[in-house]
Amino acid sequence: MLLVITQTCLVLTTRRRQVFTSKIKQMIHIGGVITQKEGVKCFDDISNFVGRCKLLRDCPSAESHFSSTGIRPVFCEYSVRKILVCCRESGTWSPASHEPVEEERPTWGFVHHNHVRKRVSERKCEVYSKAVVQQVDFISLLPDPEPISISAANCNYTGVELIVGGVNAQQGEFPHMAAIGWLEYDDDYAFSCGGSLISERFVMTAGHCTKKPRFGEPTIVRLGEQNLDPNVRDGATPIDVRIKAIHKHPDYKPPNRYNDIALLELAEDVQFNDNIRPACLWTKENFGEHRKAYATGWGVVDPDTQQTSKELQKVSLSLLTNEYCDRILRRNRHWHGFAPSQMCAGELRGGKDTCQGDSGSPLQVVSEDNQCLFYVIGVTSFGGKCAQIGQPAIYTRVSSYLDWIENLVWPGE
Repeated sequence: MLLVITQTCLVLTTRRRQVFTSKIKQMIHIGGVITQKEGVKCFDDISNFVGRCKLLRDCPSAESHFSSTGIRPVFCEYSVRKILVCCRESGTWSPASHEPVEEERPTWGFVHHNHVRKRVSERKCEVYSKAVVQQVDFISLLPDPEPISISAANCNYTGVELIVGGVNAQQGEFPHMAAIGWLEYDDDYAFSCGGSLISERFVMTAGHCTKKPRFGEPTIVRLGEQNLDPNVRDGATPIDVRIKAIHKHPDYKPPNRYNDIALLELAEDVQFNDNIRPACLWTKENFGEHRKAYATGWGVVDPDTQQTSKELQKVSLSLLTNEYCDRILRRNRHWHGFAPSQMCAGELRGGKDTCQGDSGSPLQVVSEDNQCLFYVIGVTSFGGKCAQIGQPAIYTRVSSYLDWIENLVWPGE
């Protein structure tokens, strides 16, 4: 699709400023993609200088340069939340070398890709997310305009608007969601844990979901499901994939409740579609601007009766610091307080929580730039009595296990 934006002639400096700002705002309403963070070095390959990513309002040189030449600035980020441009700093007006600038990123497990330091999980995220990203091109009516291409969301649902205290998820809203099944005596399956599809061949879940009393290890993973009741016709077309191998984290030592994470290797590659697609893995130690995360699962929705949900549930939970939760949560002989590889989420007023049967399911955040794209930040691990006041739950922090995950899921990449 080509969107043409009409501009009137630039006559006065004030009018130029309005056009400049308006043009950028039009980009924002279409959508944007983060490329570099505020404060990092950047390279303007049009005007040939090294600068630093700054907020648009803090970079008068970008406006003056556009007014005098009609050349748009190089964007470090343009989104509904923030506009960052590559800004000339004092003393950097002379032509710069063409040495590529590397983005500052977390400090564990780097690989180089296209001159940017990216983890293999970040590169795979870019590949897997192509299905929910569409390119929108537009040009301005300036002399010798350059087409500008930005990314916009592309999926069949409107995103999360908001399990105990949860609501039904929309069909296809969480295409990475997996139900983990055990074969029972009547040749039917019991789905007692959840998980996240993270590649064509692997599902991530909790370590304690790899063995169930009396039934042993799980045998299948169900993907693309909405309602676990086989008699419900909701339009979902789920598939069952046999589990080939179970990889518990080597430091998971039950009944201790640390390193509670595992990977289920599937017997065959999964074919992706609108309702079955991997999630991205969160690679940072903190959660940036995110204050809420979304838990999903088919677990208990009534702690008193232990009734589970057949319909996939979603609930929004506040992200809390380990230090705060460490003071309010009761410890036991299998858990001696928070490790850095764990995290805390819940609602202190009660009423919303994950519960039994949600174990292994994802705790996720939505991309700030694409409501169709989810990053899994945590794996549901354990908690006290569900949805009680002042009793948030404990999750395994995904970013602490990236090296282990990447070595198993994408060896050699």
